Amino acid sequence: MIRKLILSAVIATGTLTGLTASSSNAEAAAPATFDRDRHGVRFEVQVRYRGFWKTYGTYRDRDDARRVVRMLERQGKDARLEVERDRW
Repeated sequence: MIRKLILSAVIATGTLTGLTASSSNAEAAAPATFDRDRHGVRFEVQVRYRGFWKTYGTYRDRDDARRVVRMLERQGKDARLEVERDRW
C-alpha cells in the first residue's frame, strides 16, 4: 500500500516537472522566420539560350530558386543562380 503511494507521488512529480520544463523551453526559442541578412536580396534564375544568359525568373527565397534550377537541369537546360542585392 505504501509502495503504491510512493510510486504515485514519484510519477506525479516527474510529470509536473516535465511539463514545466518543456513549456519554459518553448518560450525561450527564438523565431526562425526573421532574418536581417536576407532583406533586399533577390535570387535570379538564368538559362543559357543560344549562347546568352536570359533571366528565367526572380525569386525572394533561395530554396525556390534552387528548385527551379534543378528542374531546368533535369530538362537538359544549362541553368544558374545569381544573387542580386538591392542598394539603398
